[in-house]
Amino acid sequence: MAPCLKLRPPQRLRRSADFLSLRDQGKRYRCPYFMMYTRVRTPESADVSSPRIGISASRKVGNAVHRNLAKRRFREIFRKSQIAMTPMGDIMLSLRKPATKASYEELEQRFLHAIKYCGLKAQSNDTSERPRA
Repeated sequence: MAPCLKLRPPQRLRRSADFLSLRDQGKRYRCPYFMMYTRVRTPESADVSSPRIGISASRKVGNAVHRNLAKRRFREIFRKSQIAMTPMGDIMLSLRKPATKASYEELEQRFLHAIKYCGLKAQSNDTSERPRA
């Protein structure tokens, strides 16, 4: 049976303290479309056992229509790729203006690369990827 790939409210960062601690203590990844801050939560501090995301877009990104479109795209990318991520990961995206003009595929490719770079990609137990002796 396929896993449920919904983006539930507990999977979103909402508190200002969460955003600030991620910005101060998180690992950074920078690209033309966004700035990503990530960290892995400790099991004691984890109230949710799934990855969480928070997205911010300032007025520099564009008007409300463009900002909301970019945020919806990144939420969908996160929703589809959450199964490949470590369950205790927190992600904060700070969007940049070129994200409003980029294609969905380009944004998805950059996001997945950033997840891999920041170490939030889940370890697979697939035996086909292991080197043969």
